[in-house]
Amino acid sequence: MISRRHLLKTAAAAGCTLSAPALFAANAAAAAPVAGKEYIIVRPPVEYPKRPIIVHDFFAYTCPHCLTFAPMMEKLAAELKQMPDVKYVPSPVAWNSDLEIFTRTYFSLSAMGRLEAVHMPFWDWVIREQHNNWSTVEAIENDIAQWMSKHGIKVEDWQKMIKSFSVVSQTRQATRTWKYYGVDSTPSIGIAGRYITAPHLVGTRQGAVDMTLRLIEMIRKEK
Repeated sequence: MISRRHLLKTAAAAGCTLSAPALFAANAAAAAPVAGKEYIIVRPPVEYPKRPIIVHDFFAYTCPHCLTFAPMMEKLAAELKQMPDVKYVPSPVAWNSDLEIFTRTYFSLSAMGRLEAVHMPFWDWVIREQHNNWSTVEAIENDIAQWMSKHGIKVEDWQKMIKSFSVVSQTRQATRTWKYYGVDSTPSIGIAGRYITAPHLVGTRQGAVDMTLRLIEMIRKEK
């Protein structure tokens, strides 16, 4: 059985606004980030090539704090996509197999070319609406399919896509990724398979964005 309370149980986070374009200059003069306080060192690290520097955005559709953080992450993602040596990778999290439907939803929307139009409205619906029938996985799946049908996606097309080999494979890979990182709460941000930062570590949402950029700079300066 899946209760709404269970679905929406997440880590707490505080809020602020996105960093200014002059962030890197300010960071250069700032004190070095503190491991174990402002960010966590991943041990053992997840093995990725040195370039591009991969930044994973760990979020969950069932996380209200992730929804609040999402606009800041969208702005950060846009900034990172202008950096040729950085790759931004959204990485949906499902804490158990009962919740994998939400990860599969993200990859299904992506595969159908509907992510930009439907991603945020769907997320808002999951968090802000009441879902009285969400007592089983099947009930959640049916409710999601009906919601998609109201947003221009045929139920039969949706059900085919969400069970497709590609979507299932991407879901498994996303699960492996957050487990390899050792992510235990959302929202969190993984950097290069080596570091994790998050609003609850730094103390503010803005701090997590700033710390991500500082860690990228720290990696860039390595020989």
